[in-house]
Amino acid sequence: MKTTIDVDRQLADEVAEILGTETLKDTVNAALFEVRRAELRRRLAARVRNGTLPVPTIAELRRMRAPTVPAG
Repeated sequence: MKTTIDVDRQLADEVAEILGTETLKDTVNAALFEVRRAELRRRLAARVRNGTLPVPTIAELRRMRAPTVPAG
């Protein structure tokens, strides 16, 4: 989908250098991707801080790591 927008070219050039992108399209898409990743990391950190991130117990870890196919 094509969209026409006004972009601060100086800022876009700085961001392209940071992200290692060559075209304006790649720079905008990479920047959007990075913003989304940052938000997901922020949400994960919040879940860790407030204790709502499910963490398996030792017994659950042992069951998950146990072989599912008999050896031999």
